[in-house]
Amino acid sequence: MTCFRFQRYALAVGFGGLQAWALSYPFGGNWSALLQLLSMFACLLLMQKKATFQTAWLFATSWLCGTVWWLYIALHTFGQLPILLTLIAIGLLCGGLALYYAAAVQICQWASSGLHPVWQGVVFAASWTAAEMARAQWFTGFPWGAIGYAHVQSWLSALAPWTGVYGIGFAAALISAWMAWISQHAHPRWRWLCCLGLLAALPMDMPKPENTGSTLSVALFQGNIAQDLKFASGREDALNWYQNQLMQSHAQVSVLPETAIPYFKEELPGNYWETIAGKFASGQQAALIGIPTRDREKGYGNSAIALGMEGEPTQYNKHHLVPFGEFTPAMFRWFTNLLALGFADFNRGPAGALPFAWKGNQLAVNICYEDLFGEELAKSYVANPLRVPTMMVNISNIAWFGHTVVIPQHLQIARMRSLEFQTPTIRATNSGGTAIINAQGVIIDQLEPYTRDVLVGEVPTRPGVITPYAYWAGHWGLKPMWGWCLGIMLFGLFKNWRWLRSQRTVPDQ
Repeated sequence: MTCFRFQRYALAVGFGGLQAWALSYPFGGNWSALLQLLSMFACLLLMQKKATFQTAWLFATSWLCGTVWWLYIALHTFGQLPILLTLIAIGLLCGGLALYYAAAVQICQWASSGLHPVWQGVVFAASWTAAEMARAQWFTGFPWGAIGYAHVQSWLSALAPWTGVYGIGFAAALISAWMAWISQHAHPRWRWLCCLGLLAALPMDMPKPENTGSTLSVALFQGNIAQDLKFASGREDALNWYQNQLMQSHAQVSVLPETAIPYFKEELPGNYWETIAGKFASGQQAALIGIPTRDREKGYGNSAIALGMEGEPTQYNKHHLVPFGEFTPAMFRWFTNLLALGFADFNRGPAGALPFAWKGNQLAVNICYEDLFGEELAKSYVANPLRVPTMMVNISNIAWFGHTVVIPQHLQIARMRSLEFQTPTIRATNSGGTAIINAQGVIIDQLEPYTRDVLVGEVPTRPGVITPYAYWAGHWGLKPMWGWCLGIMLFGLFKNWRWLRSQRTVPDQ
């Protein structure tokens, strides 16, 4: 018995590793969805034998550790946290988040043991999706590696403008659950339905965008400044390269990465800022510049300052800050005191900020991992009917995480946002992931990671649209999806309770 239990646990860890691989852009992304479905399907087969809290927890912990292992570089290499403490910190983070999924499996057991297998699959999908959303929202949220991101190129991606990434995850969990039941319990003649379910994971040819004849020329800068030098000896190199490239740019819109200028504006040497601002003063060209800002009343901001734009706003301050990197919850300040990152807390910008306006375009900026939170970006789409975003602009610096899978993972996230909002995305990054993505989530062009270059290209423009997902998420966040999942779970609990009552025997009088 002990040997069998160990084997089951080892397989759960292995299947979790496969799910992590599915979310790390294997095979260029074409078969990520298939690998995701198969790994979850295999783990569900394990849990059918004995659906334990421990098995689900090991699967989820392995999946999350395999997805965000690159946190080791930020904590140990740059934060100088000892190796053992770094491993413990990552293990505690992933193991803690995995509890959501273990609890989801346990709730599914309670809620569906007496239901028809079709309904058991629906309850499992609802429970799993609720766990995904809890991970995304509770305690500031950390939704990196949600299973829906494996389906950017699968047929399930057609759900993105309607349900967002969590609706896609719901469908993927449902397909996996139904396949697991069919393979174990259905008559052999019906097991071909498993193959039918896998068809949903096949790569989908994205529809070609409509040729509106209108494009926006952009220049996206990738300075590739080493993270350990960026705020030290590499500052002058960054200043000189970005200024030279900006002054030579002929694009309509030029975009610099997050904190590309590693000074506060008032501390820049000489007439550096005035020289740049003078180039864009006429309004014939525009620029978005990543720079830290400081205000006596509002404190520090991780910001993008606009030059040459029309009217307000002229500055965007990051709203969703990174815990332990950009702010520290009071109860965890002891932990960041162990790190050598040298950060003071930033202050949040407003949610649903209006986009920047330029030549009929509405450019909605988000900074770094803010683009994980589609429900927050959706607020900009409903804030003002005359200012619906026509393009998303992401500026990032993920050099904190070295030469790892973090870059293709982040590109998958950006592609999902374009699919959800049917809006093109441009990305300017410090070390990689600099790309142009069209409204169908297709990467039109990108720079080679870990190189210094400028991506110059044309972005097809289109009028701003409000997809069904943008509408409901912009007004109510994830509350409709929470209502959907919790309603299914409560229905399952009620039906299961009635079934259990019906199984009770009435004692003889």
